[in-house]
Amino acid sequence: MRSPHHDILDRWLNAEHQDRAEEAEAALHALFATLPPMRPPAGFADRVLLRAGLAPVPAARSVFTSLWLRASLVLCFLAISASLLWLPRTVHAVAGLLSLGDLVRVMTGSVIEACRWLGSAAGLWELFLTVGRALAAPLETPAVAYAMVLCLLVSMVAFRFLRNLIARDRSLSHEPV
Repeated sequence: MRSPHHDILDRWLNAEHQDRAEEAEAALHALFATLPPMRPPAGFADRVLLRAGLAPVPAARSVFTSLWLRASLVLCFLAISASLLWLPRTVHAVAGLLSLGDLVRVMTGSVIEACRWLGSAAGLWELFLTVGRALAAPLETPAVAYAMVLCLLVSMVAFRFLRNLIARDRSLSHEPV
């Protein structure tokens, strides 16, 4: 069973085939009129406005509405309050372990170690520079420069021939040759 849309389509195709422009145009407009209107999915405009920053951001739920979170915060507050009872003795015991002289000794030791590390890094850098100069010295002579240019030209010619060979044998079918 043919739908009326097929009749309009056939009428338009026949008019186009017979070069009747006005009738083909009218049949095409009638065919487009039968199409269902295109609508964006639900919520599309809200998502666009939100992404553009023109719509208000939906309010997030407060974290403190949870009963369990409230209870855990109260317990943490009670534990902190109870720890204030033995905090002065703990601070006094820890303060007796470290004196001002010990603090100065630790700081100067860390500065000395940092300077030693920088010295060893500078020595390693000097070694790299020495090796680099030894490798670069022969490259400064004209004979080596000519050899490098010649190698570059040979590789360019080889690449050109390889590209032509690959392009000639390229095929869209995967049949064995």
